[in-house]
Amino acid sequence: MSNGTEDGPVARRERIAALVAARGTARVSDLAAELGAAPVTVRRDVEALAGQGRLHRRHGVVSAAPPDVAALGTVVAISESPSGYLGEILRGADAAVAAHGGRYVLEVARDAAATRAAVQRAAHARDVSGILYAPRWRSADELASDPAAGACPPEVPMVLVERFAPRGSLLSQRDAVRSDHATGVHQALSHLRAHGHRRIVAFCRDDSPTARTVRGCFADAMRSLGLPVLAEPALSSDHADAARRLEAPDPVEVVRRLGATGMLVHSDTDALGLVPRLVGAGLRVPDDISVVAYDDVVAGLGDVRLTAVAPPKREVGQAAVELLAWRASAPQAPYRHLEIAPHLVERHSVRSPGTTDRSQVIERS
Repeated sequence: MSNGTEDGPVARRERIAALVAARGTARVSDLAAELGAAPVTVRRDVEALAGQGRLHRRHGVVSAAPPDVAALGTVVAISESPSGYLGEILRGADAAVAAHGGRYVLEVARDAAATRAAVQRAAHARDVSGILYAPRWRSADELASDPAAGACPPEVPMVLVERFAPRGSLLSQRDAVRSDHATGVHQALSHLRAHGHRRIVAFCRDDSPTARTVRGCFADAMRSLGLPVLAEPALSSDHADAARRLEAPDPVEVVRRLGATGMLVHSDTDALGLVPRLVGAGLRVPDDISVVAYDDVVAGLGDVRLTAVAPPKREVGQAAVELLAWRASAPQAPYRHLEIAPHLVERHSVRSPGTTDRSQVIERS
């Protein structure tokens, strides 16, 4: 029987890790007896090994850490917009890094040069376990010229957060996790249909990958639910680009012309701004027009509390960190692209349409 004290704490901990790895599980009391060490000493050793991600301890039983769990050093998150929607995702990542015993650092990079510099710093820092990258990609051109693709060496783990890159691109060969926005759109339209709405329109931004995905999924989701596609999604009138704002149709005119009784609006910030315009034009929400917002960052804060699709923002951040930890244990494994389904938050902006035929009312007006 070896003497744990004579071996020293480092050697004793290595032996504990080896014994548990060989057996799968072991009791702390059994380990202490086998090593000839005091139980309190072995408990401290086990806690130290658990803190490193090498063991799991629960109720006096120690087990080997599964291969997809690893301790993390510093994780650098790089984002242009670390507030609102992405801010929720990044907070989820922060909590997950802490759970892995790591250190979380956020770098705000507002242009291509800053992004390239941030990626290069993180990629060459000794204590960095990996990079979480949340680009904005306002357009296809921005995506094609993304500076992170060439700035991060292949051997440095990088996870795209809330983004999938196009197939065939360098960034598409990185691990990635995002919300399943196709399911989110389907949830919104299913909810409206369940309340009797068939004439549904959409107003969506187009200045981010999420916005473009929501726009692109709308018609297919309508058809899959057996609903008529009255029109493709119109550009949100509160679009950030002032020049594009001129292209946005008047939502009141669209609703009246098409006889719509329900609408999906991305983002919920735009939806909050749209509601007063509808009401000011004599369209009551939800009596005359039901509204489902998309994002659920501020949808519940307006005068009318908006029903909204809530992408799993914090869960996406947590899953990105888990992917990073998994990649540390499996550097040669095929890359993974994960999607997590949103959920619908019901509030007060959806109601079954009345028995009045709105198309007749519109024609008479």
